[in-house]
Amino acid sequence: MDQQSDQSTQDKESIQDLEQSQTTSNVLQQQPIKEIEYPEVQICISIEDAIMKDAGFGQKFTVYLIKGSDNQGSFEVQRRYNDFFELRELLVKKWPGCYIPPIPEKALASGNDIETVQIRRRLMEVFLMAITQLPYIYYSEDFQQLFLRSNSQDIAKIYQQQKAITTSDIIDRLKIAYPKLDVRDQSNSEYMLAISTFSGQLRKSQAILKTYIDQANIVAQTRRILQDEKLNLFNGSLPFYEKVILNEYVCGKEQLLVLSNPSQQEDYKKLLEDIKETNKKNNSINSLTDLFRYELKDAECMQQTLAYRDQIIIIRARQEQKMREDQAELAKMAAKQQTLTTITNSTVNKSKDASQIKIEQRISEGQQEIDKLFQLYNIITAIIATQEIEKYRKARVNHYHKFLNAIQQSETKLYQIENQFLDKVIQEAQKQQKQSQQEQQQLNEQKQQFSQQQKSQKLPDQE
Repeated sequence: MDQQSDQSTQDKESIQDLEQSQTTSNVLQQQPIKEIEYPEVQICISIEDAIMKDAGFGQKFTVYLIKGSDNQGSFEVQRRYNDFFELRELLVKKWPGCYIPPIPEKALASGNDIETVQIRRRLMEVFLMAITQLPYIYYSEDFQQLFLRSNSQDIAKIYQQQKAITTSDIIDRLKIAYPKLDVRDQSNSEYMLAISTFSGQLRKSQAILKTYIDQANIVAQTRRILQDEKLNLFNGSLPFYEKVILNEYVCGKEQLLVLSNPSQQEDYKKLLEDIKETNKKNNSINSLTDLFRYELKDAECMQQTLAYRDQIIIIRARQEQKMREDQAELAKMAAKQQTLTTITNSTVNKSKDASQIKIEQRISEGQQEIDKLFQLYNIITAIIATQEIEKYRKARVNHYHKFLNAIQQSETKLYQIENQFLDKVIQEAQKQQKQSQQEQQQLNEQKQQFSQQQKSQKLPDQE
C-alpha cells in the first residue's frame, strides 16, 4: 500500500512539473522581442596577406592575416581556412532561411599551393565584406568576439563545441533580425510563387556559370602564358640579341647597349621582378574567373537555403509520425489499465504510472515542436520571399560592379608597372641614340678637321 502511495505521489509531481514547464514556455513565447539597433559606422575589413607556417614534422599550413576597423576600434587576427569553414557551418545552422555568403570549397590536397591560397584569399575577403552588410551576423558573438577579436588559435574547435541549436532559439533569433516581417500561412500563393520562380532562375544560372568558369579559366591560362612570354622577351631574347648581334655594331661597347647595359642591369632587374609579382597577384582574368566562381557558389548557397526550408516539412512529418506512434502506445496502455481496473475493481489502478506520464510528456513536447516547426517554416518562407530574394538580386549587381572595378584597378596597376619599365627602356635607348649621334658628330668633325689639315698641307707643296 505504501509503494502505491509513493508511486501516486511521484506521478502527481511529474504532472505538476509538466504543467509548470508548459506554463513557463507559454510565458516566454508571449514576451515581446526587442529590436536591436546596430551601430551606423563604416566597417573596413580585408585580408592583407597569406602566411605559410610550419606545423612541425614537415607539415605546413596557411594563415590569412585579417585587418580592419569598426565601432569597437581596429582589429588584426590570423585565421586558417578551417576557421572560415566552421564559422560558416555554424552560421548556416543558426540562421536558416537567411543568406550566408559562400567561401571556397575544401581542397582535396593540402590547400597550401599558391593558386589555391590566392583563390581562397580573394574569395574569403569577399566573404568578410559580405558579412559586414549583415549586421545581425557581423555584431554577433560568433563573428565579432570570437572570429575577429579572440586570441584563440583554435576557433574552429570552439565553434564545433557549441551547444545544440533548438527550434525555439532559431525562431527568437529570426524574430530579432526581422522584427517587421510579414509572416503568412504556408498556403500563401504569392510567397510560394516568388520562391518557385526564383528557384528556377537559380538552377538556370548555375548551368550557365559553370560554362563561364571553364571559359574564363582557359582565357586566364592564355593570359599567364602571354605574360610569361613577354617577360622572356625582355629578360632573355632581347638582351641575348644585343650581346650576340648588336654588340658587333657598337664595336663591343656595352655602354651603348640598352637592356644589356651594365650600368642599368639592377634597375631593369628590379622592374622586371615587380612586373612578375604583379602578374601573379593582378591577373585581371583571375578576377573575372572569381566573379563567375563566386556567383556559382552564391547560387548554391541560396539553393541550400531553399533546401533547408523544404527539409523542415520532412522533419515535421517525422515528428508527427513519432507522435502518432506514442499516441498509439499510450492508447494501448490505457486500454490495458482499464482491463485491469475492471477485473480487480480497484481504484488504485486508475492512477497513471510513470511510463504513461513519460509518454504523455513526450507527446506534449512533440506537439510543441511540431507547432514550432510550423511557425519556423512560415517565418523562413516570409524571409526568403520578402527579404532574401531581393537582397540576393541587389547583391549580384553590386558584386558585378565591384569585380569590374577590381579588374580595372588590376589592369591599371599592371600597365603602370609595364609602362614604367618601357619608359625606362625608351629613355635609355634615346640616351644611347643621342650619345651615338654626338659621337658620330664628333667623328664627322674630326674627319672634317683632318681633311682641312690635309688640304692646308698640300697648298705649300704646290707652291
